[in-house]
Amino acid sequence: MKYLFGFILIFTFLSCEKVIDIPLNEADRVIVVEAILKDQPGVSFVKLSKTASVYEETTFPRVSGAEVVVTDDNGGQFVFLESTPLSGIYTHSTFVVEENTTYSLKVVSENEEVTAVSSTRSKPDIDSLTYSLEVFGFGGEEFETYLMEYHSQENGNETNHYRLKIWVNEKEVEIYYLGDDQFINGQYYEAQFFGTSPDLGDSVRIEMLEMDEVMYRYYIGLSNELDASPFSAAPSNPPTNLVGNALGYFGVFMTDTASVVIQ
Repeated sequence: MKYLFGFILIFTFLSCEKVIDIPLNEADRVIVVEAILKDQPGVSFVKLSKTASVYEETTFPRVSGAEVVVTDDNGGQFVFLESTPLSGIYTHSTFVVEENTTYSLKVVSENEEVTAVSSTRSKPDIDSLTYSLEVFGFGGEEFETYLMEYHSQENGNETNHYRLKIWVNEKEVEIYYLGDDQFINGQYYEAQFFGTSPDLGDSVRIEMLEMDEVMYRYYIGLSNELDASPFSAAPSNPPTNLVGNALGYFGVFMTDTASVVIQ
C-alpha cells in the first residue's frame, strides 16, 4: 500500500529558518535543555544554555560546569562530560540507546535541578530507498524530476511515532516530516517524500527516528508555533517532558538510515 504523505495523511513541515522571539527580562532567565540520545555511539549529546535578555542581540549563553547524568531502567548510569572545545555541550563516547528502555536525565547547574524521562520502542526498519524519473508538462514545455520513495516494514506490536530527516549531497533539507502509525500499523508500506529536487548524480540519504509520544507532541507543538501567523496570538512554549525551571526537551531515539545515488 502506498501513502503519498508517508506515515499519516497529513505531515507536519518544520522550517529551520523561522525564529521565535520570547520576551524575557533578566529575572526570567531559565536553563534551556536540548538532549538528543541515539542508538549509535558518539552521536548523543546534551546541550545546555540559558535564555538571553530581551535587550541582547547575541545567541543564548552556554551553561558550563553542570552535572549531567543519564540512567536507564536496567540500572545503568552514564555521566555526560562537557566537551573541551565546545562549552555547554555534554557527551559520552560509548553511550547508545537500547530498544524498549526507559531513560532518565538529571541536570544540576547553579543549585538548580532539571529532570526528564523518555522511552524507546523498537528500531524502525527502512527496507530501501528508491527513485523514479517523472516527466510533466507545463506551459507547453516538458520538465523532468526525480520522485523519492522509501519502503518500510512497520511494527504492528506497538504504537510508533516517527520523524524523517533528509540530506541531499550531505546537505540537510530544511524541512522535515512527522508522522505516526495510525494508518500503517503492522504494514509493509511505500511512501513518497517531497521537498527535495535531486538531479542526476546526486546522493540522497534519509534517517528515520522513532520516538515516544511525549517527544512527538513536543515536535507537533513546535511546528504549530513555527507555522503561526504574524496576526495570531503570541505562541506559548511547546509541551515538554522537562521537570524544573527549564525549557527544551529530552528525547531518546531508535534510528535507521538508507541512501541512494541518482543514476
